[in-house]
Amino acid sequence: MTRATYLVRFDDICPTMNWESWDKIEEVLISLNIKPLLAVVPNNQDEKLKVYRENYEFWARVRKWQSLGWSIAIHGYQHKYQTIEPGLMKLNKYSEFSGLSYEVQSKYLTNSLKIFKNNGICPDLWIAPAHSFDKITVKVLDELGIKVISDGFYTRPVERLGMIWVPQQLWKFRDFSFGLWTVCYHLNNSNHIDLEKICTDLNVFKDRITSLEEVIKTKRIIAINIFDTIFSYIWRKILKLKMMINR
Repeated sequence: MTRATYLVRFDDICPTMNWESWDKIEEVLISLNIKPLLAVVPNNQDEKLKVYRENYEFWARVRKWQSLGWSIAIHGYQHKYQTIEPGLMKLNKYSEFSGLSYEVQSKYLTNSLKIFKNNGICPDLWIAPAHSFDKITVKVLDELGIKVISDGFYTRPVERLGMIWVPQQLWKFRDFSFGLWTVCYHLNNSNHIDLEKICTDLNVFKDRITSLEEVIKTKRIIAINIFDTIFSYIWRKILKLKMMINR
């Protein structure tokens, strides 16, 4: 019987994140040999992400994660929202990138990549803060050699705008019978109950959790089609409805 496979993603990874929560999750990830996607903010200036004392060994930790085969993503530049443009995903009306000029976006992304490389990290993909980026962002990423995006409300990885889009649709595990699903977590505000649930789910789904490397190697990735577009439209509508209900 065909069953869904999953990727696990953790956003807002930076020197001042909630290290107490992260250390618990990291231990479980290593014990289960799960290789997550980590959205690393290169130069965090977002006060909302300054929830813990700064870890001065941060980049050494990032190098360790990459040595374990974990996928390191460029998560914006400073994680500071500057526009009200929703971008390609049309989900959130705030962005660090969407609506900015080519020159500004190129400067931000070039600086971001330089920070990673100066710290011995070769990032594997792009993860936009707030799911918000535009065609200019994609063009600059392509020019800088970043070919994979973790985003899109599809049921499979697709080729779009010359890039590989690995979908990200969930914020907790759900048992599906088909497709590739990425579960995204934000640990900064997680309490003890939240952490226990995450750890339990990682154990329950461990045999169905894959890695970005395996997805790229083994999945047949073809251009986005009408089914992908329709599914994305419906999924986005459902997400927006949930967001309105939870306000």
